[in-house]
Amino acid sequence: MNDYSGVAAGLGIGAIIFGLVIYLGTIALMLWIGYLIMRTAVKNGILRADAERAAQRPGGVYGAPPQHPQNPGGPPQQRY
Repeated sequence: MNDYSGVAAGLGIGAIIFGLVIYLGTIALMLWIGYLIMRTAVKNGILRADAERAAQRPGGVYGAPPQHPQNPGGPPQQRY
């Protein structure tokens, strides 16, 4: 006679809950690792784009210095 009213009564439910926890934990771990990979890829892409943009500017990161006139405060000079 199979009497499952004792200690083994909750074994089936416990196995289902344990399997569900492992399943959901695996999905959560995959999503977290995917998030970390995407975050790192975006950060590296932004840093690479900033470096390329800075390399295209004359004068480095802060840009070229402002151009000052040759004769400040006086009349413009004519070149012959």
